[in-house]
Amino acid sequence: MTTKVYSTPPQLYMGFQPPGMEQFTPREALRAGTLWKAFYDPYYSPYEKMKGD
Repeated sequence: MTTKVYSTPPQLYMGFQPPGMEQFTPREALRAGTLWKAFYDPYYSPYEKMKGD
């Protein structure tokens, strides 16, 4: 049986954007795809091996 993997973005669980949220530097934000650290959600392929395996 195959394992199903789901990823939901963090902004789905945040009803509003509070003032003063921690931000990435401009260079980090371009790499992460978002300015705010709370909204960053890295994608990991389910086909990649886990680091502990």
